[in-house]
Amino acid sequence: MHETTFDAPTGPAAPPALRAGDSVEVEITDLAFGGRGVGRVGGFVVFVEGALAGERVRARLRRVRRGFAEAVCDAILRPSPERVAPPCGHFGACGGCDLQHLAPAAQARAKRDQVATLLERIAGQPASLVRDPVIAGAPEGYRFRMDFAWGRDASGRTVLGLHQRGRPDRIVRIDRCHILPDPGNAILGRLAAEAASRRLVTPAGRGGTPGLLRRAGLQIASGTGEILLTLETGRGDPPALAELARDLVRRHPRLVGVVRREFDRRGEPVGASILAGRDHLFERIDDDRLKVPASAFFQANRFGFAPLRREAVGALAPAAGELILELFSGVGFFTLPLARRCAEVVAIEGWREAVAAARDNAARAGIRNVRFVGGDVVEVLPAILAGGRFDGALVDPPRAGLPPPVTRALAAASLRRLVYVSCDPGTLARDLKTLIGGGFELEAVVPVDLFPHTHHIECVARLRRPDR
Repeated sequence: MHETTFDAPTGPAAPPALRAGDSVEVEITDLAFGGRGVGRVGGFVVFVEGALAGERVRARLRRVRRGFAEAVCDAILRPSPERVAPPCGHFGACGGCDLQHLAPAAQARAKRDQVATLLERIAGQPASLVRDPVIAGAPEGYRFRMDFAWGRDASGRTVLGLHQRGRPDRIVRIDRCHILPDPGNAILGRLAAEAASRRLVTPAGRGGTPGLLRRAGLQIASGTGEILLTLETGRGDPPALAELARDLVRRHPRLVGVVRREFDRRGEPVGASILAGRDHLFERIDDDRLKVPASAFFQANRFGFAPLRREAVGALAPAAGELILELFSGVGFFTLPLARRCAEVVAIEGWREAVAAARDNAARAGIRNVRFVGGDVVEVLPAILAGGRFDGALVDPPRAGLPPPVTRALAAASLRRLVYVSCDPGTLARDLKTLIGGGFELEAVVPVDLFPHTHHIECVARLRRPDR
């Protein structure tokens, strides 16, 4: 999971008497990006894991640094009225969700405030530009894809699950993941049992690695119900692996394929193959049937596909006769609705399988006014910008944000409008600062809560050049 993004506070250095291991009482005034409560002890900032705004807690200091301390909540002396019982039995041990103890509506409000804080501090933009969050759907069973790992738990047993909170070297066995759809949980349980019985994972005490199987990724479509399983493995080709794949497909009719990705001892990918069925699934969003390969990026929230597309495409507002640029276009998630509203879309994507799927998706939808460009965005973009005058652009980069050369090129381009879809408000604020410095004005940022129960938040930022 992505680590918390914040600058070290500029408050006083730690009081001489404050040491790691100390127990302190803290009034929690805010919730930081990352899900930790924020309070002060004698004016000294303390981040408290497990605490919520409005609470008074007793916390144990883990680390004391210059300017701030990190602590864990030992006791809640006065609970927040928005504290709820976490719905998942793995909460606290599993590192996947960090806000299940906060009511879903309060989660969304807190994330909106965090976006506003980052926007003010990093990009120098007023908090009033951040709109109320869009709620994408139910906070349970919403994940389109989740990845699980085989590894050792605290007792040394080999288990399939998610990383332990604060201990990425350990895995928490997951019996039922609350944000994974139930058909996925059923496959996960059978996969763990069958892999162990076929000796595809190594029992505790037989070496440092868990065996042939390393990770398992489940993709679960909402509109079609199709499921795809990707197994990340070490080298080797035992017959039991293909038998396992065929058995899973036979027992779970909605499982349309099992794909293998093979890695060497250094963790470098060395090949991919289909163990059973096919290497892609289909998802339906509105009237579009989208092919999604096992290796391609797709949005995380099955219930948020349509709301996110409407928000982003509506923010760009492409019109008939316009030329639109799209960066990190994937399998055509935004491309198809953009193309229906403008003269032409030039869509750039670096992942070869995603480009091929996007072409298939456009052809299936009868869309012909898209020019798909395969290649690294940093390398391809200069020639694309030099070859045409674009009216607007939509960008949907990975969590790390836009590469600096791309941000600078967009800031200097003759674009009238730009929409930035982001899954990290810290990198969004960083890139907005550069774009605004290049002459854009930020009109609005709309948070879209695609990640309930976690501190992550999607944002749609709308920019315009005032003089064009």
